[in-house]
Amino acid sequence: MQAYYDAWRRLHPDWEIRLWTDEAMRAFVAEIYPGFLATYDAYPKMIQRADSFRYLVLGALGGVYADLDVEPFQSVEGLLNYECFLGIEPLEHIFPDRHHQGVPFLLTNAFMGSVPGHRLWLDIIARMPDLVDQETFYSTGPSMVTASVLRLQKEDRPILLSPMVWSPLLADGRKTRSDAEAIALLEPIGTVVPATSGSLVSHVWMTTWVPWHKRGNRFAPILQVPTAIKWAWRQMANPAVAKVVISDPLQLYANQVIVPTDERPQVHVAVRLGKRDLSPALSAALAALDYPRDRLTFAVHISADAHRGDVAAMLERSGLQAEIVTGDLSSSAARDNAILDGFAADRDYLLLVDGAVTAIPADAIQRMLGAGLPVTAANVVDETGAPGDDQLFRYEKAAPFKVLYKDGGRDGVVRRDKGFRTYLGHQKVFALLPLDGVGESFVLIARAVIDAGVRFAETPYKLHLGAEAFGIMARDKGFEVCGLTDLEVVRQRSS
Repeated sequence: MQAYYDAWRRLHPDWEIRLWTDEAMRAFVAEIYPGFLATYDAYPKMIQRADSFRYLVLGALGGVYADLDVEPFQSVEGLLNYECFLGIEPLEHIFPDRHHQGVPFLLTNAFMGSVPGHRLWLDIIARMPDLVDQETFYSTGPSMVTASVLRLQKEDRPILLSPMVWSPLLADGRKTRSDAEAIALLEPIGTVVPATSGSLVSHVWMTTWVPWHKRGNRFAPILQVPTAIKWAWRQMANPAVAKVVISDPLQLYANQVIVPTDERPQVHVAVRLGKRDLSPALSAALAALDYPRDRLTFAVHISADAHRGDVAAMLERSGLQAEIVTGDLSSSAARDNAILDGFAADRDYLLLVDGAVTAIPADAIQRMLGAGLPVTAANVVDETGAPGDDQLFRYEKAAPFKVLYKDGGRDGVVRRDKGFRTYLGHQKVFALLPLDGVGESFVLIARAVIDAGVRFAETPYKLHLGAEAFGIMARDKGFEVCGLTDLEVVRQRSS
């Protein structure tokens, strides 16, 4: 590392080059960002403090930040012509989950720079206190940076350096071969600077401290032969599971700027009470929806043995005009499908609302319409802020055979193991994320989806039932399925 430090000084003789220690970083935060110090100290990992510091120091002082293992090849003074710059991670480092997340690229926090007070850092600094409970990658790491860039309008985004400019080497020491592909992928997102004058620096990753024979687990394919044989046999023994494909998103989720729409299509709100009473909280939340009443209709669906009179009285007290529909069906999926089958021809969207919901933002419908996608779910949380709907999720590893098998798929339907699932609230640095399961609490569905025959599965569809299968089926039929992390709807958990 000393050689790299010396090289920085040699190539930039007129620059002030600082090496920050843990103690110096905390002292800087205490002096310049006293309001952030509690967040800084609350991070459970030192890497989170190191990550957050680099945004804080660039926000206050500007300049260029480089990890200790970034080797300079030539002067980077030309980068000072840009108000802000970040590097694009080599695409060889992108795993299947990133594709299933709809953002199959990463912007680095290992080499970056800006003028003081750039908006990107101000946004990040303001957002980080709300992300303390997130996994490191999404609280302070590269995914957080990537999402924060995508939340900016295109004209406000930083300049992006192609992988060959700043990281010609991969984590295992091999050279990247994805530079042209990365440029093509990122050009619609921001201005990309190619390596026309060669690599400026090289992020050597772990190659400076890991022996060559351990880099990138080079012997892993040999050592994993027995495991590969075991899983190949399991695939042959379970052909029904092996042929299941949970589709990736139908589009990139590169636009994270969600603006409530000015359009006011006809929306029908179906509240699924079942045997529940209509709570004062839910009736008040529905009555407070800030949407033109001539563009909005309501129906409350109850079971035959529910207290119809009590529901009618609550509707009257809240001033909410709604049809009360009575019916007994074999399952929640059958009930939901009956609602879809009876969807009126003059309505454009159907909003399904669970009877356990207790709080809804007044502009929820406009924000969901603003996502511009045919199936949109809110981020449903319980009273504590934890995920409030177990069927509102995305598979963490894109649901390969191994995941579906381990989750009980060989028995015909998955067990819903939370260890394989990512919930909207777990990656809330993104405003918009693709979903596999839409949940059954608060979801907006376009008429075209219903007309195409997408339904809640009463029998297993690709090993899933109900609301989990609805999202998978919708994407299979060409309709994208998403969730809004910033749109929080509160649902009471069953006691």
